[in-house]
Amino acid sequence: MIDGLSAGTLAELARLERTRTCLWPGAVSEAVRAWAEHVRLPRGRTWPHPGHGACCCCPDPWESRELLDQVARALSRRGARELRRVLAAHDQLWDPAPRTYRGEGPW
Repeated sequence: MIDGLSAGTLAELARLERTRTCLWPGAVSEAVRAWAEHVRLPRGRTWPHPGHGACCCCPDPWESRELLDQVARALSRRGARELRRVLAAHDQLWDPAPRTYRGEGPW
C-alpha cells in the first residue's frame, strides 16, 4: 500500500508487478519505502552505511529510485502522475533546490 495513490493506480501497479519479470508483488511499495527511508537519513549518512557493505537485506536506495522511474514510465498517464507526485515529496527532502533552479556551474 502506497499512501497518496488511488485504487485504480494501485490496481495498475499490481498488474505490472504480476506481469513484468523484473518486478514481484510488493516491489513498488518496497522501492518507495526504501527511497523514503533513505531521504530521511541525516545528510552525512550514505549508502552503503559506513562499516557495512551492501547486502540483500538492505535495498540500494538508488536502484529503488531508478526502478520507480521505470515503473512510472510503464504506467498510464494518470497513474504515472500520481506516482510522481508521491515521489516528488520524497525527492524534495533529498534535494530541496533541484538543479533546474540553481545557477549554472558547480559553485
